[in-house]
Amino acid sequence: MRYRIIILFSIVSMFCAQKVSAQDITKSINIDSMLRTIPETSQKVDFITDYLEPPENQYLENAENLANRAFEIAKQTNYVPGMINSMVILGNCYYRTSDYKKAMDMAQKAMEMSEDMNYDKGLAKSLSLIGAIYNALGDYDNSSSYFFKSLKLFEKLKDKIGISHAMGDVGKGFYNQQDHKKALEYFDKSLSIAEEINSLPEIKRQYNNIAVVYGDQQKYDTAIVFLNKAMEINIKLGDKLGQGLNNMNIGYDQMNLGKYQDALISFQKALDLFIELNNRLHIAECTINFGFCYYSSNETDKSIAYFKKALLEGQQNNYYRIINSAAEILSKIYTEKRDTINAYRFVIMQKSAQDSLYDYKKQKLLSKFELQYIYEKKEFQRKLDQQRKNNLMMVIIFSLVSGIIILGLLLSRFRLKSKFVILEKEKVESELNSKNRELTVNLISLIKKNEMLSGISNKLVQLQRNAKSSEAKEIASSISHELRSNTDDKMLNEFSTRFQEVHAGFYETLLQQFPDLTQNELKLCAFLRLNMSSKDISELTGQYPPSIDQARYRLRKKLGISNSETNLVTFLSQI
Repeated sequence: MRYRIIILFSIVSMFCAQKVSAQDITKSINIDSMLRTIPETSQKVDFITDYLEPPENQYLENAENLANRAFEIAKQTNYVPGMINSMVILGNCYYRTSDYKKAMDMAQKAMEMSEDMNYDKGLAKSLSLIGAIYNALGDYDNSSSYFFKSLKLFEKLKDKIGISHAMGDVGKGFYNQQDHKKALEYFDKSLSIAEEINSLPEIKRQYNNIAVVYGDQQKYDTAIVFLNKAMEINIKLGDKLGQGLNNMNIGYDQMNLGKYQDALISFQKALDLFIELNNRLHIAECTINFGFCYYSSNETDKSIAYFKKALLEGQQNNYYRIINSAAEILSKIYTEKRDTINAYRFVIMQKSAQDSLYDYKKQKLLSKFELQYIYEKKEFQRKLDQQRKNNLMMVIIFSLVSGIIILGLLLSRFRLKSKFVILEKEKVESELNSKNRELTVNLISLIKKNEMLSGISNKLVQLQRNAKSSEAKEIASSISHELRSNTDDKMLNEFSTRFQEVHAGFYETLLQQFPDLTQNELKLCAFLRLNMSSKDISELTGQYPPSIDQARYRLRKKLGISNSETNLVTFLSQI
């Protein structure tokens, strides 16, 4: 019970990323000189964000300025992945200074941009940061939800460093819910992956996390083993703050094992490192641990000196938890010594510190509620906007699909109609060709019949010449003339009727365009429309071929094509 403050500081220290000395870093690398050698602006942004990616580098004094610089460069060049990565780092910087409102704002913006860009790595990092913020505010249900979402994305990306870190976060969520078994399960998984890829910062982080769990289970020897492993890595990395925290927590575990002299040595090592780094909070924590160690070993006077020193450090820097714990144990000690005046004085100090702590906790709680309200409001608005986008997209997709279906139906209808028109045309052409063939057959029949009748007529003329009586000559002549006249008229009338049935409107169109055409010329046009030769026309009409050729020449003149190379038959077939 009396070591509660140490437990609290131990947990906070273990779960925070370890800080590397800024002086050590800046000695090894000069950011500005490196940036001057990089030509592309996007490469400059990537260089800065890659440099700040390790958690320990985000504790550097210039980390926030560098992240802002990367963000501005990315913003000016519209380099979205760079903007997202720099916002996540800025959010982490704000988170480490407990400015959760700014941290959440950065994380949320990075999350929204990542979702819009389908940038899964940026989304996974922003979700991890949101989970860490909720964890710091004590909302473990929400924090675990975001940690699992982040883990799922890192697994999808097969990003082993991300997977290891996310598993550690999930383990932290189980630890906060006092499920030590599950916490150790995820810490071990994270450690295995970190060791596989030899990620020293992640290995160190999980050693510390595992040590915290074993410390909670009062397995202090096991906790010390893992803390020493973490110490070895911190020495390799030159992480003096990490070494100090490891030493302080080793001292705490040794103290709980009753190894007070060992604990004092560990606390002294930690204190020396914190003084070198001028880290006043950890100096105060380490000093009060000295006091508890001496108090537990019944060296009360020495403990009083350290408690008062821790109290003074707390008063100078407004560390109310230090003041509260130091004043509480001092009032207890002076009560045991029956020094009521000093006991009362420290009770007053404790009461004042408790009031300040209460105000701080109340303010923190209000900040938590405000942050949750702001975030949930933004999240609701974001989901509403997303729903609207989805609805609009559905309308657009539905419209496109409907349009495609309608267009398909119209095209199908057009094709069917075109096919129908083609079939009708083919049918008409087929019928026309059939009638043309029939008409041609009839013409051939008429020609043959005409030839036969002409033969009979010629024989009658021969008979007339050879007849002896005048009466016989007159009868033969009359029969021959009447046969030829009736045959020609009947034949031509039958042809004209049949032709107009097949080529309806042909004569009308001709007369509209060429009203001067005679009946004989119209008939000649009909014969030519059927692609009949002069010889065929001659046999059909009984005219001589030269006469028909002459008639064709006159027809060309009337049709206005006498001076062109236009074929007369082709011309008439287009009417």
